[in-house]
Amino acid sequence: MKILISAIACNPYLGSENYVGWAAVKCLARDHDLWVVTSKRHRLDLEKAETEGLVPKNVRFILVGNYEEWRHSRRLGRLKDWQEYVNFSRAILPVGRQLHVTEKFDLAHHVTIATWRVASPLWRLGIPFVFGPIGGNEQFPPRLFPILSRSAAGFELLRMLSNTASRFSPSVRACMRHASHIFASNSETESLVKRLHGSSEGVSRLMQTFFPAERIQAFTIQAARREATGPLRLFAGGYLEGRKGGALAIHALARAKAKGVKFQYRLCSNGPEIDHLRKLAIRLGLGDEILFASPLSGEAYRTELGATHIYLLPSLRDSAGATLMEAMLAGCVPVVADCGGPGHIVTAECGYKIPVSNCERMIDDLANTIVILDRDRKIILEKGRAASRRITADFSEEHYRATLNAVYQSVAGMKRQP
Repeated sequence: MKILISAIACNPYLGSENYVGWAAVKCLARDHDLWVVTSKRHRLDLEKAETEGLVPKNVRFILVGNYEEWRHSRRLGRLKDWQEYVNFSRAILPVGRQLHVTEKFDLAHHVTIATWRVASPLWRLGIPFVFGPIGGNEQFPPRLFPILSRSAAGFELLRMLSNTASRFSPSVRACMRHASHIFASNSETESLVKRLHGSSEGVSRLMQTFFPAERIQAFTIQAARREATGPLRLFAGGYLEGRKGGALAIHALARAKAKGVKFQYRLCSNGPEIDHLRKLAIRLGLGDEILFASPLSGEAYRTELGATHIYLLPSLRDSAGATLMEAMLAGCVPVVADCGGPGHIVTAECGYKIPVSNCERMIDDLANTIVILDRDRKIILEKGRAASRRITADFSEEHYRATLNAVYQSVAGMKRQP
């Protein structure tokens, strides 16, 4: 098929949404000819990727939109990025129409950014339109606001208002109603999408994060080498915001320490909540047990996961969780909150899902889980192996590829209202 892809974030050298976009393009290019509309900010990296032979021959990039770097404030920078995405979404329809005149696409597919709150206009091309996987309808529990820093609490309030307003956006409602198929990455988003789409038909679940065979092999090597001796080693990574539940984890570790657990918790992360968590760790007497470090990558990252027993990050609002899934591939036991993407990724067989209740109860549940794993190390080996199998089986590139191709075949030839 000839497919028009919308992926503002698509860069082989970056992580997060950019990795999602690039991985999707590489996967889809195995079966289809792609025209990828992406941001002009990726020009230099895409040219480098071209010279290094990373770009498939049947992929063409169309660079759209304007951008500016913003370094003064992380949160203001995020707002600027959001505005850039809104402007990009408005700009791609005329580009898509012009390309469609000559290329006669079989369908259009929005890949990134993976949120429902901003509509894609590509459904107006009059060809089948696939939206997602998308997330973003996870809500931070109001009763857990006390764990947040003041700035994080303010951000969550603004996001709640944005989610409420977006449900009534004419462009969002039209996009959802006219999409041929919508992939939702978690149950919270799926339930909203079905209401906006007007039917459960044409809506299904798919995670935006998946792993090609070579990446699976690189991480699962660590699972085969795992040992469960010595002080308990815990890890968290990624971009740390208040919503990630780092404060809950640190409070729980303080209680586990009081029960005799010896451990080291490594937070190899950046993000606006780091300073708040560092002060909290010192206040709770965990200055020696909790190590704050810069994000790791490559072999150093995989080696760290190979030496880790538990991935501890009870995120309270998360669509997917690439770092969580990489840790599981490496054989770490995941301890997460039972909500959003992590609540779907983790099962009772391979990890622990802590019910979302109140601060005190969740901290106790987390602490008790850590104590159990410390006192019975066989559980770490058993659940770690199960965690690696879970990601290998259900979040592989082949699963993603087969799922999308099945949907493409089912919607091919549908006529949509332009």
